Amino acid sequence: MKTINKFTLILIFALATLTIKAQDTTAVDKNNDEGLKMYASFTGGFPVKGLPKYDYSFGAYSHFDFNFNKYFALRLDIGWNDFSGKEKEYIDSKGGVHTDTPGMSVWEFTAGLRAKVSYFYIEGRAGYFTGIHEWGYVPAVGVKFWKLDIQANIIMTKNVQWGGARIGYFF
Repeated sequence: MKTINKFTLILIFALATLTIKAQDTTAVDKNNDEGLKMYASFTGGFPVKGLPKYDYSFGAYSHFDFNFNKYFALRLDIGWNDFSGKEKEYIDSKGGVHTDTPGMSVWEFTAGLRAKVSYFYIEGRAGYFTGIHEWGYVPAVGVKFWKLDIQANIIMTKNVQWGGARIGYFF
């Protein structure tokens, strides 16, 4: 499967954000009013590229949304992901048996724009990821209702990619 280059993906999100004519969905917009909104979320993920030792990840995030209006917002995310892999046993030089479970923590510091399209939203964020020590971007799609935010995303850097889903709760 051919990968989409980063510039093309960023351009698609930028054009979609600029050309959206969203529908009015007042019942869904209770928590999308103008101003600053904060919420926390939990996420689960799976490696796609560049993380062969790991099988899954879980994490926690803090989100800060500054809603310009019902349809557009600036989002800042600070989050932590913990990657884990299969447990392996090995024998040391003295004959002792040890177990090792690969693990890695990645902190995410990203910012970007969100645009609402009908009941759903699309989002594009960019930022820095510790643990893998790379800059990257995060295209995402999600839905907000009541005090919940449910999102699917993929994190893409030069050498690493992982997908994920998260559920968040607004304060």
